[in-house]
Amino acid sequence: MKTVNTVTGPVSTDQLGHVLMHEHILSSGCGIGASYPQFYADGLDDKATKVLLDAKAEGYDTVIDAAPFSLGRDVRGLKRLSERTGMHIMTVSGWWGRQEPFGMGLIPEEKLAAGFVHDVQVGCDNSDIKAAMLKASMDTEGCTPWNTKVHHAVAMAQAETGANIMVHSFCPTETPRHQIRLLKEAGADMNKVVVEHILETTDMEFIQWIYDQGVWMGMSRLPFTGTPDVFGTSINQRIRTIKKMLDLGMGDRMLFSHDIAIGATTFNNMPQEIQDFMDQTCPERLCYIKKRVYPALVELGVDFDYLWRITEENPRKFFEA
Repeated sequence: MKTVNTVTGPVSTDQLGHVLMHEHILSSGCGIGASYPQFYADGLDDKATKVLLDAKAEGYDTVIDAAPFSLGRDVRGLKRLSERTGMHIMTVSGWWGRQEPFGMGLIPEEKLAAGFVHDVQVGCDNSDIKAAMLKASMDTEGCTPWNTKVHHAVAMAQAETGANIMVHSFCPTETPRHQIRLLKEAGADMNKVVVEHILETTDMEFIQWIYDQGVWMGMSRLPFTGTPDVFGTSINQRIRTIKKMLDLGMGDRMLFSHDIAIGATTFNNMPQEIQDFMDQTCPERLCYIKKRVYPALVELGVDFDYLWRITEENPRKFFEA
């Protein structure tokens, strides 16, 4: 057994239970949760508590909040919600963002990596709450100098801490080809890497290539809360892609999650009609996969017990590596 950091302290991997690998319980922009909590919608704690308790009632035990500092990481808020609900919650280090942040462009890779190491080994945001994972991202902007630096720094931090890595990708333009190369350049262990947002492409040859690199497959952005021109594929296409992947034997490296926001200063302050649309698209919140996606896969001939079992077994194996 190994232990992994949660916002309330280390937990043995055999105690993680059923895991949602990529969600957003609290998110916004850099430092907003700590400096301007009033920017969140009123009643956020109660809303988040209900969503987490609903997921717990469905059998989920652990949620990974995938917001690093650049997405408004709020480790104290996450700890408060974990203690309130009994749900294990993990937080992440690293960086998400399409543009080089002001004031950080001249920071060398080694210094950036040292900051990420501090988050994992000492604590985040002047606290003793330690990050469980490292994160890097590449989207439509492609392989920029900043993205190169972040991927190298994350890999360097992994080498020192042993922490697992998640990468935000944009599969329609095949960014994982760059991301995996960059991580390998800096010595990352591919067996401790999950490539997220695989389901935004239907190119099975490309998906097979990703799998063959020895990484884990992030079955995230379920459900589909945009339009195909924004996120590439519909929810029905995503479900069919999962079935094809399962038929090809990729179930041993699948990690499921919704990648939805429970509380975010962005979504909370959008026009009501947009919030209503999102609520109608995913009324089950963190229970959507179990209540909608898995039953749809059962109709296609997949065994439900197998799907539910890998929601527990695969995250444990991922963290035990």
